[in-house]
Amino acid sequence: MSLRILAGTARGRAFAVPDSARPSGVRLRKSLFDLLAARYPETTSSQPTFLDLHGGSGAIALEAASRGYVVAVVESDPAAVRTLGANAKALGLRVQVIQGDAASLLGRLPPHELVFSDPPYSQDIPAFTARVLASALVAPGGLLMAQHPVQTRLPEAAGYDLERRVYGSNALSLYTRYAPVVS
Repeated sequence: MSLRILAGTARGRAFAVPDSARPSGVRLRKSLFDLLAARYPETTSSQPTFLDLHGGSGAIALEAASRGYVVAVVESDPAAVRTLGANAKALGLRVQVIQGDAASLLGRLPPHELVFSDPPYSQDIPAFTARVLASALVAPGGLLMAQHPVQTRLPEAAGYDLERRVYGSNALSLYTRYAPVVS
């Protein structure tokens, strides 16, 4: 199976998808990046850092890199890690690929402005999301984008505004972390 990059420097180019992956659909990817483009216009001097906690197919991480974000992606499956690296190289995209389990790395990864989480649907997604929100992974003023089945409800969290968007059988819960007030 292969997918295509929707926009940016690698627009229209295909990339391989590992057999173990469940790629985010085109509609969700397009909507997610349209939302990010509205929040982070390209006219800014530097693009925010983008962390994909569950690389899988690489569809989100590679799309982010194609659009100019500074991207890191976490993936535990060794074959998927190799595919992600090969895809990034073939597409000419700079992506830091980190092999490991996202839950185990939560306390060791630096804060990012944008964090995307789409764990395997067999995991306890609300519990994992709560762990991410309780960590320092999302920078102040940053955004956690959690993809999950539409029937799954994710928790509210102190210090975050929560917005939910539905895309067919999938949903995105968007957590915006409060930024400190500068006087």
